[in-house]
Amino acid sequence: MASLKKFKLHYAWVILFSACMLNIASRADAGSFAVFVEPLVKLFGWSRGDISIAYSVAFLVGLPAVVIMGWLGDRYGARPLMIGASVLITVGTFLLGTITDLWQFYVYYGFFVGSMGHAAFTVLLPVILTRWFTRYMGVAVGIYWAAMGVGPMIFAPVFRWLIETRGWEQAFTLIATVVGGVLIAFSLLIRSSPRDKGLAPYGGEDPSKEPRAPVAQGLAPGGLAEILRKRPVWLLIGIHHVGCVGHSIILAHIVSMAIVQGVSGMEAAGVLSTIAGASAVSRFASAVLAARFGGRILLTMALIGQSAPILILFFAQEAWSFYAFALIFGLCYGGEMVGFPIINRQLFGPTAPLGTIYSFQMVGAGTGMALGGWLGGFLFDVSGAYTWSIAAAVLTTCLGLPLALALPRHKKKPPASGSKAAIKPVPVAG
Repeated sequence: MASLKKFKLHYAWVILFSACMLNIASRADAGSFAVFVEPLVKLFGWSRGDISIAYSVAFLVGLPAVVIMGWLGDRYGARPLMIGASVLITVGTFLLGTITDLWQFYVYYGFFVGSMGHAAFTVLLPVILTRWFTRYMGVAVGIYWAAMGVGPMIFAPVFRWLIETRGWEQAFTLIATVVGGVLIAFSLLIRSSPRDKGLAPYGGEDPSKEPRAPVAQGLAPGGLAEILRKRPVWLLIGIHHVGCVGHSIILAHIVSMAIVQGVSGMEAAGVLSTIAGASAVSRFASAVLAARFGGRILLTMALIGQSAPILILFFAQEAWSFYAFALIFGLCYGGEMVGFPIINRQLFGPTAPLGTIYSFQMVGAGTGMALGGWLGGFLFDVSGAYTWSIAAAVLTTCLGLPLALALPRHKKKPPASGSKAAIKPVPVAG
C-alpha cells in the first residue's frame, strides 16, 4: 500500500475497482440464467415453467438473505461476509455441473449461487461505495453499476459456447475455477468504511463529521424504525418491485423467446449479451443523474424507458429484430435499479443505517425478480407462446410510474459555508 501513498492514489479507487470485479464475477451464473433454459429442456425434458422456478427460488430465498447481510454488514463489516459468499458461489457453480434432477438445480442455483452467495455482494457493495466517495460519488456508483452489465455480456455467450463445445459438466467446472479465484482475491481488498483504513472519504470529511445535506420535507434522518414509517421508503420498495417484475420476465426468457422464433442458440445468447452490454451505459448515466436530479425524475424516466421497447417483441421474428430490441432495451432498463443507494443517502443522510434500508428495498426487488422469472415461463406453458409474458412485462413496469411521481422533489445540496448564497433551513418533521 506504500505505492498508493507514493502516487497519491486514494484507497477509494481500489475499493471501486475491487467492487467492479466482484460485481462482474458474482453475476456469472445469475446473469446468464436465460442461456441455461434451452439446454436443460433438451438434456432433461423439463418444462420452461419448472426450470424458471429455480430463478424464482433464488430471489425468494434471497429476501431474508439480503436483509440479514445488510444488518450484518452495518454491524460487523463486509469483508468476511463477502469471503463466505465467494465460497458459496464457487461451490454452487461447480455443483451445477453435476445435476441430474430438477430439485438439485433448485438447490444449487437457487440457494448457493442465486441467493445466499449473491446477497452479500448485491446489498453491500453499492452502499460501501457511497461511504468511500463524497466527491464523484455518482460517477463511482455509475461505474460500479455499469460493471454489472459487463458480467452477463461476457459470461452469457461463454456459457453457451462452453455448453455446446465442452458439455454441461465441464462448462461449470471451468467457470467455477475462474470465478472463485476472482471473488476471493478481490474480497480480501474490501473495507466497509474509510475509517477502517484511517482515511476520510474521497473528496470529503469523515461521514460522522460531514454536514448533512438537506433532505425532503418530513424526511429527517433518524433511526431505522422512524425511517420505515416514512412513505417514500415504501414507494421506493414498490417501484423496485414492479420494475423488477417487468425486466426479469425479459432477462429470464429473452433467449428462449428468440429460439422459439427460430433464432440459433448462439445468436440468442448474443441477444442477452447485447442487453447486458448496452445496459452498462444506462447504469452509469443513471447513477450520475440520481446524484444530480434525485429519484423522482430518474425513476420516472427509467420506467418509461424500460416499458416502451418491450413492445418491439410483439413483432420480433428474426435475429436482427431481437438485436435491435436488445440494444434499445439495454440502453433503457438499467436505470431502474441503480439509483437507490444514492437516493437513500439523499433522503436519509450519510449516518442513517443505509445498508439495512437498501436491504429492504432489495426485498422488493427480489420478490419482483422471483415473480417475473416464474411468470414468464408459466404464461408460456399455459398459452404455448410468449405473447402474454411480453404483455405482463409492459403492464407491470407501467405500474411503477405513479409511485415514482409520488416521490419527494429533489433538494440540492446547500452551498459551502463560505459561499455568498444564503442557506435557508429545510423544515423537517419532528
